[in-house]
Amino acid sequence: MKKYKFLFFSFLLFTFHSSLFTLFAQPPEVEKLFDQAAEKYLAHDWAGAATDLKEVIKKDPGNLKAIGLLGRALTSLAKDRQATGDLDGALSVAEDALKYTPELKEARDAQASIAKDIKNRDDVKIEEQKRRAYSAKREREEDLAREKLRAESNQRLAEETRIREEREKVMRGEIEKTKKELGERKEEIEILRQQTHIIATRWLIFFSIAVFIVVAASFLISSRVVSNISLRLREEFSRSSDRTAELIHELAAKGDVGASIDDLKKANAELLEKIVANRSHPLEENLMKQAENLISVVEKSVKGASASTENVEFESAVSRSVITDISSANRARAKSVVSIARAVNNPALAARLIAPFLKDKNNRVRADAAVEMFRFDAVASENTLKEMVQSENKWDRISAAWAAGEIADISVMNFLETLIEDYDPLVKARAIASAKKAEEILKAKFPATLRVKIQRKT
Repeated sequence: MKKYKFLFFSFLLFTFHSSLFTLFAQPPEVEKLFDQAAEKYLAHDWAGAATDLKEVIKKDPGNLKAIGLLGRALTSLAKDRQATGDLDGALSVAEDALKYTPELKEARDAQASIAKDIKNRDDVKIEEQKRRAYSAKREREEDLAREKLRAESNQRLAEETRIREEREKVMRGEIEKTKKELGERKEEIEILRQQTHIIATRWLIFFSIAVFIVVAASFLISSRVVSNISLRLREEFSRSSDRTAELIHELAAKGDVGASIDDLKKANAELLEKIVANRSHPLEENLMKQAENLISVVEKSVKGASASTENVEFESAVSRSVITDISSANRARAKSVVSIARAVNNPALAARLIAPFLKDKNNRVRADAAVEMFRFDAVASENTLKEMVQSENKWDRISAAWAAGEIADISVMNFLETLIEDYDPLVKARAIASAKKAEEILKAKFPATLRVKIQRKT
């Protein structure tokens, strides 16, 4: 009896074990299909893995591993389609993933992201449609405006054409009227011409020709007479200018100038008598006034003449470190150079009169002569300044620096570049002051090298 009970329990246990094995064990073909899907998933073949996993779930609906892996495969497939721009397809796949795995956070996030992209896309499309509609509206409005302007332009052009045609019509009428009046005047002139006596007309022509010949001959004779008188006067003035220049040269060369001034006055008086006798014209009278001014300048320049130069230099602190040319005679000669340049209007004569002062023994007179001569003969002025710059006498170099600043021309700035490096402090200070003055006048033309030297020295 016990033997039968054991066999019965053994049969029940075998039956229960078989039932559990049948319940939890996967069929071999399902297991193989799941492994194939897993390999595709690892190879990122999301679509192939999803297809195989759906087949596994179809055959084994309770397979949780297949369901979880299917949710992840569909989520990855949805993200790929989202990245490629297939938003509608991506949303459909994400929703499919949520059907299998509603609790999968990755699937929910993917669905939310895709829905947001779809909304942005739709918003962009709506905005694009609005822009296209606005552009179409603006284009229609512009077409209407252009059409309106075209109509107004055509209307204005038609009005102008009408006005022009009316004016042309009036002008044609006036031209016809003028032609008619001219024809009537021609007929009247023709009648008067036929009535005029031919002989009287010939005598009138001969008389007119004779008057013209007489007038032409008188004009030629008077022109030659005037030309001869002017030529003689110019020759006299030329000789007078030469004599004046010689006298000025003598004045600059010797100390006793009373006789030279008397000769200059005498020559001027003789020339005045010739001008009065020949009834000269205002140009010559103006030249005589210049000669008189020149005599006055020379007389002033020689009053109290003294060839010595007095320069005073102070060692203690005063308002000026040096006072030059306290001699009134030297100052007078220097001022006479300026007076000659301003009194004589003829550049050639002024240059000849100033030339002797370029060799004066006094440094101030030479500097003033160089400044005034620059307007008439720049080469002679620069040569004088060059000699003064190279002089061993510091007063010559100081005067040369002053003259270069007064001239303030680019051609003499090289002298200031030399003097600004002078070893004597007075020469250097004068050169710096003159360079600053020239810089204000020349502005952009001022040499950059000299500007650098000024900055370095100050």
